[in-house]
Amino acid sequence: MGQDMWRLYRHILIGGGLILLACYAVIESLQARNLSQQQTDFLTLDAHLSTQLFASGIDLNVINAHSRFQWQALSPATFPLNALSVQIASTNEQPTAVVKADDTAILSGSAAPALGDNISRLLRYFLNSDMTTQAKLRFLTDVTGVQAKAVSGLDRGAGAGQVMDVIRTDEGDLALLWRPEVTLDKGWLLTLNSTQGLSISFAVMVIVLVAIAALLILVWFELVGLDKKRVNFEAVTRQIARGRGNLPKGVEDRSGTLKELAYSFDSMSTHIQRLLKVQREMINAISHELRTPIARLRFGLEVLKDEVPDDQEPSISALEMDVEELNTLVDEVLTYGKLEEGSLALNFEKTSIEQLLNDIVDHNQALLKSLTVTIQIQGDDTVNADAHHLHRALQNLILNASKYANTTILISFFADDERWQVDIEDDGPGIPPEDRDKVFIPFQRLDNSRTRASGGYGLGLAIVQRIAFWHGGAVLVQESAIGGAKFSFIWSRSQHQNRLG
Repeated sequence: MGQDMWRLYRHILIGGGLILLACYAVIESLQARNLSQQQTDFLTLDAHLSTQLFASGIDLNVINAHSRFQWQALSPATFPLNALSVQIASTNEQPTAVVKADDTAILSGSAAPALGDNISRLLRYFLNSDMTTQAKLRFLTDVTGVQAKAVSGLDRGAGAGQVMDVIRTDEGDLALLWRPEVTLDKGWLLTLNSTQGLSISFAVMVIVLVAIAALLILVWFELVGLDKKRVNFEAVTRQIARGRGNLPKGVEDRSGTLKELAYSFDSMSTHIQRLLKVQREMINAISHELRTPIARLRFGLEVLKDEVPDDQEPSISALEMDVEELNTLVDEVLTYGKLEEGSLALNFEKTSIEQLLNDIVDHNQALLKSLTVTIQIQGDDTVNADAHHLHRALQNLILNASKYANTTILISFFADDERWQVDIEDDGPGIPPEDRDKVFIPFQRLDNSRTRASGGYGLGLAIVQRIAFWHGGAVLVQESAIGGAKFSFIWSRSQHQNRLG
């Protein structure tokens, strides 16, 4: 994952750098293009102004003193001004121009190095020439490279017939303020500008947008790749959870990380299963081996009881009770081990839950005689279950309740379309919420009134939980309405297994 994130960051950095380089290249290119276009437009304007002055009878030497070109006459000064064309060329980076009228060359010249405001000097000379105002305005309106805009509010008598000032517009263009007649308070603002190509700001904005879109698409593909890897990882973990150590078909693993992870989990799972199997086999073996010495002790105590004096019989009886308790513990360990590893066969059949509960209460009447046991059945009491193991589970719950109840045990049965439920409640001390999950842990003891003083080995509720699991259900612990603990044995009408494993 770290490599993927670094690749994503690298792409973003590279993309950002490319955007900056592209913007710089575009700005430089457009500036060079605009500068070249401006130079061409001003040279063309220079040629037109020079031609106008030449046609008005002004000597070429005077014109050349103001123009950037050094003109030479190629034909007489009489030619039609409405059919002029200017051809600008560049030879060895030195511009040349040819002015034609009806395909007849009139003037030709080569441009000297730029002298700053050559075009403004020539335009000033043109405006101060003896040409009529109408001819000047007509020319300024038609020619490229200069824009005439009427202005008013000028002082009368100031600068009549001459250029009044040279200024810069807000856009940075060079402009001349010209008032041709003294009797008028208006004049003309002549702005020197060139044909504008593509706007630099617009071009940069387009490039940035395109680059950002490309970068977003690249990032999207990277995120799609990361999400695909996440899906693959989830698929692998689900396979591992099912105990399969191989990668599912169709899962990409170019770097081999998922395969290595699956192998590691598979090895760990195999090792854990082996340890659990060894532990179960050891516990079962010990439990089975204990049955033989227990049987010997039981037989020996029976023989010893006939030979000892009457005053020793209570001690023998106490030993017999200890042996029986040990035998019960071995039986519970073996039962839990079989439920845990899934080696018991469950035979589901129709069973009357009311009869089963009554049998449990009657069979354990000696333990329940000091308590008031109430059985409440709601609806049809016929259930689908393994009668033997359901009997074992409910008996464990009822006897567990009898250990802590003060006076009352309430047993209730409910049924609906999806499940059956048996609740066993007592009016004892109850179980704190933080300890309710601990009661199902084998050999677990709670540090409250439900302690070893109450007897048992800590396996009864664990067995109940496993029986509920193989019935497709669960055991819940809640607070009882009568004051103590409430155990709910719930199992599904449809989800169960006829054989464990």
